Amino acid sequence: MAPQPTVLVLGGVGFIGRNFVAHLVENGLAADIRVVDKALPQTAYFNDRFKAAFDKVDFLQGDLSNTIPPEKFEKMYTRADGSSFDYVINFASETRFSQPPAVILKT
Repeated sequence: MAPQPTVLVLGGVGFIGRNFVAHLVENGLAADIRVVDKALPQTAYFNDRFKAAFDKVDFLQGDLSNTIPPEKFEKMYTRADGSSFDYVINFASETRFSQPPAVILKT
């Protein structure tokens, strides 16, 4: 049996991302899951299902719509043991209408 993959989820706190993360956790589909999002799980109005799922993942706060310093970028994409993730899933986007075109077009 092949080892389980490691997964990095960008934008994992939003509606689609949180459901995807919960699915991975509840079904034991990944050995290691990291979520990167600008929103904190504690302020995202999670129900008990999502709170339980996010208790089992590594969360890093990061705004992917802005320029990221190289050291933070490296930290997001590198696992604790120095290896890379097997899969990177991108659910990050900017949907607020009040954002300037430079931010909307960048995502």
